[in-house]
Amino acid sequence: MLILGIDGGGVKTVCAVARADDGEIVGRGAGGPSNYLKEGLFTARASLAEAVTEALVQAKATAEQISVVCAGLAGTGRLDDRLRIKRLFVDLLPNARLVLETDAFIALVGATEYRPGLVVISGAGSIAQGINEKGEAARAGGWGHILGDEGSGYDIARRGLVAALHAQDGRGPETLIREKLLEHFYLASVDELISYLHQEGGTPRHIAEMYPLILEAAEEGDAVAQTLLESAAAALCEAAVAVVRRLSMEDKIFPVCLMGGVFRSSPKMQASFQRQFARKVSGAHVQEPLHPPEIGALLIARKSLTDAK
Repeated sequence: MLILGIDGGGVKTVCAVARADDGEIVGRGAGGPSNYLKEGLFTARASLAEAVTEALVQAKATAEQISVVCAGLAGTGRLDDRLRIKRLFVDLLPNARLVLETDAFIALVGATEYRPGLVVISGAGSIAQGINEKGEAARAGGWGHILGDEGSGYDIARRGLVAALHAQDGRGPETLIREKLLEHFYLASVDELISYLHQEGGTPRHIAEMYPLILEAAEEGDAVAQTLLESAAAALCEAAVAVVRRLSMEDKIFPVCLMGGVFRSSPKMQASFQRQFARKVSGAHVQEPLHPPEIGALLIARKSLTDAK
């Protein structure tokens, strides 16, 4: 009997196939973004199919052999979104029982193996999620780029673009961000940058991909970029503290795992978050996650088999 775990995010999709009896991984696969709220159902399905097919080929298995699939995807908290997501799997894995979770929850389970702790994720989007000793879970953030995602790569990049425009028209201080954006896209002026964003690269994912330029500017001493990173860390800290309070963990000792491309690429962001969080929650300590999110999805899939007996 085989099970499958999927981590579907705004940048990439990763999945793993494992034997249900001992959890040994026998195949892995990867694909493009599968956050259908940002990329649409067509792109999400294509990315899922790409990742699942690669994993099945590596496992020398067929789709019909998968008994349970746990998919951690954005949008699973709302009924109408769950119904849309379920349709993506009807043809993809026809015999599998589908367990839908948020991408943040599978990351949390992978990071702590259901033990008390927090994950704070900053990638294309952002969210904080935790679990306490009673097994109660809570989250803060994760509302998407229109209403939230504070402290994410998208949020930092968007604010960096605004700072560049304010520098252009005199509403804000000079910043290296403007020059870096123009140089990166081989553009002569900010006006050309606006045209590019509206015509070719205006999706949240493309904007989020500009985050490294803000990081470069911060590392070169640009005050505007450094302020943006500090502000992003503060927003993520605020979300994490909200989760701690909701779970009544203020006086507990527990791990916090920092995940996502923004934290991975920026020791400055990690240090800033740790400094701000330590002032508010003394018992938390930052550590590496025990497993990546797709393994968290596999753990949930295996648990669902046990719970069904």
